[in-house]
Amino acid sequence: MRADRFEARGGERRVLISTISLEDGGVPANVRFIVRTLRDRGYEPILAHYEPYSRSPHLSVPSLKLLQRRVGSEIRHACDHCEAHAIGAWLPELEFTHYRASLAWQRVMDSCSAFLTVSGNTLASLPYVQTGRPFVSWIASGWHLDRKHRAQRFSVGRQVLDRAVVSPVVGRLERSILHNGSVLALSSYTRRLLDEIAGAAVVKDVLPSPIDTNFFSPAPKTGSSWRIGFSGRLNDPRKNLGLLLDALHILRRDGHAVRAVLVGGEPDQALCSRLKELAIGDAVEFCGYVPPETLRDKLRTLDLFVVPSHQEGLCIAALEAMACGCPVVSTRCGGPEEFVLDDETGVLVGFESAEMADAILGIVGAPKLRRRLGTAARQKVVQDYSFAKANGIFWKAFDERFVSAGLAA
Repeated sequence: MRADRFEARGGERRVLISTISLEDGGVPANVRFIVRTLRDRGYEPILAHYEPYSRSPHLSVPSLKLLQRRVGSEIRHACDHCEAHAIGAWLPELEFTHYRASLAWQRVMDSCSAFLTVSGNTLASLPYVQTGRPFVSWIASGWHLDRKHRAQRFSVGRQVLDRAVVSPVVGRLERSILHNGSVLALSSYTRRLLDEIAGAAVVKDVLPSPIDTNFFSPAPKTGSSWRIGFSGRLNDPRKNLGLLLDALHILRRDGHAVRAVLVGGEPDQALCSRLKELAIGDAVEFCGYVPPETLRDKLRTLDLFVVPSHQEGLCIAALEAMACGCPVVSTRCGGPEEFVLDDETGVLVGFESAEMADAILGIVGAPKLRRRLGTAARQKVVQDYSFAKANGIFWKAFDERFVSAGLAA
């Protein structure tokens, strides 16, 4: 449906969620939680996001088309059949324009009475700030960290533009956004990061992603299968999958029959080349993107879950594994440091492959330790990452921002 056919319906109960294009990962999981939570109280969640130029070039206006057309939008359906607005941008190559409050954004905002952001970084809140609307923003990371390792793959010309123009502008926008909304951080790590960016204590509370511990639960398991696992975007440089592969190579070289189960897309050429170079292709099972039931079943077969990331705001995938009774070895990359507790729910390591290999072997090769850590990991998630706890934190922020002001009765 084209955006020019859109008509507001009952705006007093419509809540706009500004987010990213929903695929796989932590943000879509958080959006699904917010959608269900809003519907439980009788609100109608409406989604809107910047539609990447690479996916829908007809919606955006790059510099070469500046005088030839205008920004477009389309209404689609996503995330439990929500009305979802895919919106283009002026000059998408600049990035900080992706969420500029264009007429398309203003139309959908005018149809709603409360405004949320659920995203990896703050920029999805920009339309609210530019139009003076109150909002609650649930954020996983700072903008620079969210894209740091992806930016290292830019062409030389784009890196120059990024350093000279894009990064300075986004830095100013990010600080302004943080000072204008009710900010919820995904973790205590994210809270410290965002407060540092803002130069003040701007984060209202910490809202961790809740985990369905009835669904993600342990299954009977006998003995060690020497299976370790990972779930996430395989080709995202921030996930640092090469570290896990290097550790696996060390373990296989030393005669340990460890196998890795990797969930999250198909390996790109660089990853395939790395597997061939390390000669461990026969020890790795790629599962692609799988439905939740299949993911749970895979997690239940693991002896250990591994987080090799450079940076994580939280890492929902690790919490899902822990809910299935699986201990975790993680790098000291931010969010996981809050629930991967040494000798309690898993082990934290640095970014050396030998250290990670030792930690993996220390747990997988010690069945009693593995069972103890797995039991404690499950208990940690049940205690600290429940839906009831998350609901309380979210509604407190929502009610203070909107209901008490009479904006969303």
